[in-house]
Amino acid sequence: MKKRRHWVALPYGLLLAVTIVACSKNFDEHYYPSTLLEDNIIEVLEKDGRFSSFVGIIDTLGLRKTLGEAAIYTCLAPTDEHVQAYVQESGYSSLAEVPREQLEQYVNYHFINGMYHVYDLEKRYREANSELDQTRATVFKTRASDKIPGKFIRIFVPAFFTRQQSDYNDLYPSGGNDLMIESAMISETDRDIDANNGVIHVLKEPLPVLPRTDVALMNDPETSIFSQWLEKHVTYTLGEKDEYGWVDTTLYKGYTFGRNLADEDIRSTILAPTNEAILAYFEPYMEEDLFNTIDSLPVRVMTSLLRASVIADFWFKSDLKRYDPVWRPLSGHPAAIMDVASHITGSVPASNSIIYKMDKLVESTEINSVQGGVYMKFREYSQWYWMFEHTPLEEGLTDILRYQHAPKTVLLQPDGVWGEPLAQDMNSDQLEYRYQQCRTGILNVDVRTEGGFRKRYYPTEFGYVFYEDGKIYDYTGHSVSLISGKPTWERGNGAIYEIDGYLTPMPKLDTAWSVYSLIRKDPELSEFAKACARAGLGAELNLTGFFTYTVLAPTNDALAAAGIHPDLMSAEDLKTFVNAYIVPNRYVFSDGTFQGQLPDKNGDRVQFAGEWDGFHITGASGNMVTVSEANLQGCNGVVHKIADVF
Repeated sequence: MKKRRHWVALPYGLLLAVTIVACSKNFDEHYYPSTLLEDNIIEVLEKDGRFSSFVGIIDTLGLRKTLGEAAIYTCLAPTDEHVQAYVQESGYSSLAEVPREQLEQYVNYHFINGMYHVYDLEKRYREANSELDQTRATVFKTRASDKIPGKFIRIFVPAFFTRQQSDYNDLYPSGGNDLMIESAMISETDRDIDANNGVIHVLKEPLPVLPRTDVALMNDPETSIFSQWLEKHVTYTLGEKDEYGWVDTTLYKGYTFGRNLADEDIRSTILAPTNEAILAYFEPYMEEDLFNTIDSLPVRVMTSLLRASVIADFWFKSDLKRYDPVWRPLSGHPAAIMDVASHITGSVPASNSIIYKMDKLVESTEINSVQGGVYMKFREYSQWYWMFEHTPLEEGLTDILRYQHAPKTVLLQPDGVWGEPLAQDMNSDQLEYRYQQCRTGILNVDVRTEGGFRKRYYPTEFGYVFYEDGKIYDYTGHSVSLISGKPTWERGNGAIYEIDGYLTPMPKLDTAWSVYSLIRKDPELSEFAKACARAGLGAELNLTGFFTYTVLAPTNDALAAAGIHPDLMSAEDLKTFVNAYIVPNRYVFSDGTFQGQLPDKNGDRVQFAGEWDGFHITGASGNMVTVSEANLQGCNGVVHKIADVF
């Protein structure tokens, strides 16, 4: 029986061998086992003789069985000389002085999870679906153990240097070629050494254990200010409970600005401004707006600028150029502010980030806005600063993406004219009304595009305000004055001007200020008010919230002069008559020079033309009427009194 099994198995074995040879020629060209596969990685290293120090560390840590039998690895084998260099560069005189946890991290860093021959590495890069995927194909994860997390590590294959040599040079100015593990080259001859639980690549030079992002920035003297900003946002949390209910009392570091750079499992790209770049940016604001020192920056400013410097995942410089505007930092898209890639001057090696040194601070979209002026000039605008932090006052003042909000002009009360009580001392009703007063000073237009303020109506969230000769009037006729005709802050999406008081907000939902109420309150419009009621349009003109109207209201004298008696008309004729004087949507003739056509509620075209003193309207009948009083604002529209009828 035994003999028969032998002869039956032989043909199948031969057939299998022939099949492998025939179908896997490409495979065989890249796999040359140099050891018998009964030896695991540790045994192969031990028999070689050049890795006794590394094997000694593994035995000291009690990891021989774990690394030799428990999983499949790719070992990046350091020679005895490399281990000695690591000890000296770490500040120790002998291997025995290195702490156990540090030794374990060193060992883990030289073991990549999974088995990758050179052929596998090249294939993974070459067959990536896009250029961005090729970048991500260079990333691998090292072994983790207990409380020592694995680290991201990058392997660069020859094809990478053919296509993206400059990207490598951005990270490691000394350059590289052939096959590199971060800044270390793999031996040209000692690679793809097989073992029964993985493969070994011998290092040609020491492989530095890259620090975590926060540590890397802290250790680089050129990024010390940026690092200090990071450390102002640190938080620590306890570990999770185990299966027995015991809490891991280790304090794990984290960050509060939106991305945890202290987590080895989170990949980021950092656009870190150098100290010189930060000081150059803040120098114009230091004496007047800040407290003469970088350390006095409001935390909100630091947070905003940090968020502008952090991008999710790894991005090489060529990716930043190629995939703009796909990528963006946490704070929004910076492309409208600066060409980021052109300001990269170097890098700081880190395990869980690609850190680029920048010779110019990446301004956040928030700081590069009218909103940013309040944060940067917080000494003068502390009350508005407080309102930004505790109310939605800042809404719409920053474009996180592109073209999200219209440009703004902010009419702002400096602390000297804020008055009492202070914002933090107001009750909820006072605070809500002050919020509305402040929003009434936010104009939905950038006055700089017209050369500054001019005589016209400007739209705000709470009604239109009218400017003339240095004064701004609200819908009640109350006015405030510009403290200066020059802005105190300018950015791409608007400017800040100071005023000496508060404008009255239009109550949005108060039917006492509807266009119908305005008509009913005016004695000169009493006949038209009755006509609206009899035509069944009073309730519609009293609606607030969504629909708005422009009402061309003929006066009693105009109706009498034309011999029109609405009370004698049929309901159907009266509705047609009134609809001819109502235009859907609100049209405040804001600059005195409007000319064009708009449909009335009957669907007929109404023509508007003229200037401040000669404004006139032509109805569907062809009759021209003049305006006796324009731009009477209501919460759901505007009324223009006319002295004639169509």
